[in-house]
This record gives sequence, structure tokens and C-alpha cells, in this order.
Amino acid sequence: MRHPIRPIFLAAMITVPAIGAWAQVGPPMPADTSLFRGNVFELLQKQPLPYEENFSSIPLARSDTRSASLVQIRQKLSLHYHILSEEIVYIIKGRGIMTVGKEIRPIQPGDIIAIPRGVAHGVENRSPEPLVALSVMSPPFDGKDRIFVESEE
Repeated sequence: MRHPIRPIFLAAMITVPAIGAWAQVGPPMPADTSLFRGNVFELLQKQPLPYEENFSSIPLARSDTRSASLVQIRQKLSLHYHILSEEIVYIIKGRGIMTVGKEIRPIQPGDIIAIPRGVAHGVENRSPEPLVALSVMSPPFDGKDRIFVESEE
């Protein structure tokens, strides 16, 4: 029997070499011919999530077709969707609960989640430290394509 995550994981591996920013639009990534972007854990040591902040995004790479960033979430990223971009999220550190569409599942390091464009998604951190994930979006996130969904509570 084929493992259902394998095609998604392979897609993420093909996508990762030429990627950029997810949550914030900062200055354009400098032209760089190297595909090596550094060590995730060293980046987190250099740019930890400030205690008073809930969310941060560290741009890793960007091209005309995709972007990637290292995302840190202290508490919660509310339900939202993207009109233009689809997203692949790989959980690096922490545990939580992720909602994608009508599915709600626990997440932990090693999990990979494929989110089609237009599908509402959000995450709640259940760890004492920030949850850390790699986010890959195509087309690249422009800083505006995030529409928050009002809570039905």
C-alpha cells in the first residue's frame, strides 16, 4: 500500500530549493546563485521570537514562482485563507492543533501539510516554546494574500 504523505513530501522537496517569504514582505531577497540557505536551528538562535510577540516569519528564499519562510507561532495563528497561493507546511519544532478546511488534527515535528488555495487554515500552539514550521507558497506570498475568517463561536 502506498503511503499517502510520500507524494506531498516529494513535492515539498522539489519545491524547497528556490523559495522565499511567507508572512511578511520585507526587502527583496538579494540575488544569490547559491541554493544553500543555512541551518534552521542557527537561524532560530539568531532571530528568536520575542517574548511579547505571537508570530514571526523569517524569509528564506524567493523566486518568481514560489517563496519560503521559517514561521514561529507562540500561541495561535487564526483561521485564514489565501486566494492566490497554495501552501506546504513542514513542522520543525513544537506541537499543536492545526485546522485545514473541516479537518482538525494534532501536529508534531516531521508532519507535512498541503493546503490548497482558498482553503481556510490555522494553528494553535500547544508547546511551551514557539511552534516552528517551514512554509512554502506558490505563487510567492506578497504580504497581502491573507484573508482572516471570522470565528463562528
